[in-house]
Amino acid sequence: MAKTAPKKTKAKAAVQTVPVRTLGKKSEKETVSVPEFFTEALPVLIARTIHTTHKRMRIRRAHTKGRSEVRGGGRKPWKQKGTGRSRHGSIRSPLWVGGGITFGPRSRKTSIRKTQLKERRRALAGAFAMHVKNGSLSLLNVSDKVPTKTKEMAKHMKGERSVLIVADDSHRALQKVVANIPTIRVLYASSVIPKDIVEAHAVWVDNAALETLKIRCTL
Repeated sequence: MAKTAPKKTKAKAAVQTVPVRTLGKKSEKETVSVPEFFTEALPVLIARTIHTTHKRMRIRRAHTKGRSEVRGGGRKPWKQKGTGRSRHGSIRSPLWVGGGITFGPRSRKTSIRKTQLKERRRALAGAFAMHVKNGSLSLLNVSDKVPTKTKEMAKHMKGERSVLIVADDSHRALQKVVANIPTIRVLYASSVIPKDIVEAHAVWVDNAALETLKIRCTL
């Protein structure tokens, strides 16, 4: 009789965990499972969302007028010959004071590709997932004994560089404390964008902000 091949059992995927920090206290070794809504996304999608955000943030306001747009100057200032002066056809020439501007800034309209809501949510979740994969994302517990002075907070955050704290809107005092620390940045869960997350070296997510992020990252 022919021998039957043994059945292959699928290995269970390891549950990813992230460390938990407590702001205002010494860091303790504690980990929790990664929030389910931090799902991975294609790098192309994240890059396209960031590129669109860059273009939309740049608003062209400066605008100068050329010689054909400046009011006046329709009449020739003086006749072509016989006056001894140089010939001119309009007082609105760029050579004249009050004339048009040559090669000045123009607030031209440019077409910017729109990103759908689902794409923006997927990109936001993917940006967090990139930090989870790199091991640079942590969950943050904001204790009642948070330092209220910048000097005390700087001692607590000594050795950290380029840290983005995604805080809940209820912790607005935190932004004021770290305002003068160049290596720390505080943004709120209701307004953070993928660009801010990707540019940070490490991301600390406030536990109180997870509900807001879940709404913003869920399709």
